[in-house]
Amino acid sequence: MNNKKIIEFPVNKKGYTGIRNKTYRDFELNHGYSRIKFSSKELESDFKESMKLFTEFIENINDPKYAIYIEDAIALSKYNVDAKVWKIVSKDCAEYEIELALLRLKEEVYTFEEGYVEGKLFPINYLHLIVCHHLAEFYLGNKLYSKVWDAYKPFYMALDMADEVLVPMYHNFIVASLILNDFTMLNHYYKLMSKRGKNDDVILLSKVFYHLMQGEEKEAVAFYNKLIKNNKYISDVLDRIANPKLIEFSTDDDCKYLEALNTVIKFDYFISREYYFDFLMHVRESEYVIGDELDKYADRKEITVSDMKRDRSFLAIRDTELKIMHENFLLTKEDFLKITKSEFLKIKGLGKGTIRNLHLNGVMFADDSEFDIQMDLMEDDLW
Repeated sequence: MNNKKIIEFPVNKKGYTGIRNKTYRDFELNHGYSRIKFSSKELESDFKESMKLFTEFIENINDPKYAIYIEDAIALSKYNVDAKVWKIVSKDCAEYEIELALLRLKEEVYTFEEGYVEGKLFPINYLHLIVCHHLAEFYLGNKLYSKVWDAYKPFYMALDMADEVLVPMYHNFIVASLILNDFTMLNHYYKLMSKRGKNDDVILLSKVFYHLMQGEEKEAVAFYNKLIKNNKYISDVLDRIANPKLIEFSTDDDCKYLEALNTVIKFDYFISREYYFDFLMHVRESEYVIGDELDKYADRKEITVSDMKRDRSFLAIRDTELKIMHENFLLTKEDFLKITKSEFLKIKGLGKGTIRNLHLNGVMFADDSEFDIQMDLMEDDLW
């Protein structure tokens, strides 16, 4: 089964506004469905066949002969919630009617005894979660940003962030918090997401806009740089938005391109605004981003002084010294390999005592040797 996302691709930055309001909504098919457990082979087979019909309908959306596939898919398996959501959101009716229909579907799917996946703590009704995702996307697309959290109440808010299936929920929370300028909650979600380790595309792009909103241009560029390194196709997607005549294009990784497209679409609120769009275009077309020099600005935002306190490399280092090192991008043991002791001593507030404590913690400078460190540590003993 294909993992295909269907949208009406924006023709330019003005046409980019309100993609989620269009008939061509975004659906990621089969994402996570392989983990679903059904109680019988028949139910599983019907579900897969239903999803296959729905996929064919999506892939041939403009061909009238496939129109009946949506009804066939729903009739074949009541567990095909994607098809049901499509039928709801594609109706030509008032916004509140669509919302009510989605809420009714959410209540209906909550009672399903099938369609669960194993969670970290207990089984999760994955089909119900999918409907919640669609409801949240509906709220985002219709500028009902404060309702995004309601889409997941009352159940999913308390679940373990380590569950991979919950990542889209936190992505939606981050986008909504960013739009609402709720930076307290935004930083809370960043901390939760950091438990998963490496930042994903959505987190990185959100941090680009976050730091632009804070007036921190270098940090914004640094996170954009990290984003492009993580997925080079982000730049291609922006290129297609800026140059609508680029109909034909080639890619050596369709999945990564699709991920890039999905990521950019999530931030249509910002992309459709001239300031943010022009900034991305300027950075993308300039040499500002080339190289790793600006990465340190992103790293300094990712690693706090509190994080440094928990690092054994900084045992016995005073808080004032930690703050000075943080300001000077000396955040981890590895960062000291890029600076000599004489350069370190030129930083106001840091001295030879700091160097000795760092040596005691196993930290080495660019001009250090094991012998130098041993001699430094022996000096006090000799006296």
